[in-house]
Amino acid sequence: PTQPFKTLSSSRRNQLKLAQTRDSMKGAIALLLLGVAASSPVPQPQLGALKSLLESLSGDDKPGEVNGDYQQVPYETIQKFTDYEERKYPSVKWACTEATYEMEAEDEDGDDSEEFSIMRMMQMMTNKKSWKKKPENQMFMKLFRYISGVNKERQEIEMTVPVLSRMTPTEDGKMNKQMCFYLTKEAQKNPPQPEDPDVKIEENKEMVVFVKQFGGYAMRDAVWVKEAFKFGEELAADRADEVEFGRYYTAGYDSPMKFWNRRNEVMFLKKEGATDATQTNV
Repeated sequence: PTQPFKTLSSSRRNQLKLAQTRDSMKGAIALLLLGVAASSPVPQPQLGALKSLLESLSGDDKPGEVNGDYQQVPYETIQKFTDYEERKYPSVKWACTEATYEMEAEDEDGDDSEEFSIMRMMQMMTNKKSWKKKPENQMFMKLFRYISGVNKERQEIEMTVPVLSRMTPTEDGKMNKQMCFYLTKEAQKNPPQPEDPDVKIEENKEMVVFVKQFGGYAMRDAVWVKEAFKFGEELAADRADEVEFGRYYTAGYDSPMKFWNRRNEVMFLKKEGATDATQTNV
């Protein structure tokens, strides 16, 4: 009997093989993540949020689409250029934490392909001790515990996008990072107060930024630094007098469970009225 797969064109067979490979990889990483979570004690207030997070993280949406029903920080696109855009963000409240730490040495092995970044991500996540010790992951978990109900009011807040980080390289080669979760519309007026002294409620001033989007995994500072450097060079050539180059912002929209068509953004502040984009709102 004729085998249906053989009747397909070569290009279609390749597409099916790629889809099967992606599905297999998704299953393997999903099992890996669940295994890591199962082997680690998770405080009771976080269990429901963790379950919801895992249920809504997989998918192959087009770049720019947000998986699940996450609320997204509002912004207005002022102007689009060839490969970046200018946006205005309103004043809104965030849950933030801050740390200064030594930068990791950049790994020169491999390439910048999406497939290689997925394999690198899998390797990083299988080394649980190394994964947990990374400053960015410790910061993320502080914020995730806060929205999961580990706050003074024991109030849970839905996960939102993006995870926004302010990155400020220091003169001694370290990185000062402020990582923030946008608080939902329901929590904006009266957000629950953090229990962890390292978590603060912040309200940004209205700010105008230049934004460039890129794909792949951006789970390491070295990736953000590389993309910010490239974008900074582009802005320096186009509009050097308009941009604050001393710091930049990163925005991640996808969880590790989304493997393709990921959305990452790097931003530089426009100088006018943007000397400092955040202020404590106690």
